[in-house]
Amino acid sequence: MDAPTAADVARLAGVSKATVSYVLSGRRSGSARVRDETRQRVLEAVRSLDYVPNQSARALRRRKTERICLVLPRLGVPYFDALARELQEAVAPHGYTLVIAVSDADAERPAVIEQLRRRLADGVVIVPGAQVARADVEALVPLNVAVVLVADEPAGDGVDVVQSNASEACRGAVQYLVSSGHRRIGFIGHFPPNAARYGRYEDYRAGLRANDLHLDPRLVVGGAASRADAYRSAQRLLLQPDPPSAVFAASDLAAVSTIWAARDEGLRVPHDVAVIGVGNIAEDLVMNPQLTSVGPTSVGSADIAELLLSRLAGEAPAEGRTRLRQWELVRRGSA
Repeated sequence: MDAPTAADVARLAGVSKATVSYVLSGRRSGSARVRDETRQRVLEAVRSLDYVPNQSARALRRRKTERICLVLPRLGVPYFDALARELQEAVAPHGYTLVIAVSDADAERPAVIEQLRRRLADGVVIVPGAQVARADVEALVPLNVAVVLVADEPAGDGVDVVQSNASEACRGAVQYLVSSGHRRIGFIGHFPPNAARYGRYEDYRAGLRANDLHLDPRLVVGGAASRADAYRSAQRLLLQPDPPSAVFAASDLAAVSTIWAARDEGLRVPHDVAVIGVGNIAEDLVMNPQLTSVGPTSVGSADIAELLLSRLAGEAPAEGRTRLRQWELVRRGSA
């Protein structure tokens, strides 16, 4: 059986296809305004026929997809989950839905960029770690795609940026451990494939250099993207003949796993080993002890949504705009 069409709805309601389109658009004002009685007949016909509008055709007519794309390096990260949830809540009242694209490797990047160039969405938010080159981002602007980067780099023509002082705050976390008397500080990082450098690792190294501390390669391990991998990495660190007295983890997930590993090895946190994570996620507050973490006080969705929606509405200047999210060291019981 063929799916019902707008013409079927119009026949059942006794109106024109134009009236059906007008009612389903949600408009209630203008020269073509319809009476409430007519509107109800159309909506009842839609329900009776179980009619679903063809979104692709509608997008072609209106030259709008009514979608926002969030480009992530991977799934399952608490910050990304919170950002997606809050962004969806922010854009939904304006008629947009949120779609997610994952781009964490060079092989995936061309497909994501091609979909964006084909107007997968009217606007795009790209977070740190997503493998999208700046040139590819800027090429979206002439296609009338609103672009917001969550990155520590300058804005550009038509490209808005939400920056943070994350590196400064992470270096401050290492400084905090040093000022507390720690000299052997371990690091659990992400180390994505093919990455020439990784921000949190650079912050860790800078913190050591600033205090004239030698970088010991034995104290640097990967696994920050996975609870299980981070647990095993933390075990390797803590079971060394000369273990670290503190661990700076590039994610709160890894820091939580480090606390579990330390506890399983009979170590007390922070007395035997201090632990600091990155992210300031809600789980930090239910740990025992509560996790000391570097992170923003909010996910920054309000700034991102404001930049996107104003540009989509044609109310933004041609030049890119910049917003700053403050990161800080939130001191709790683990360090």
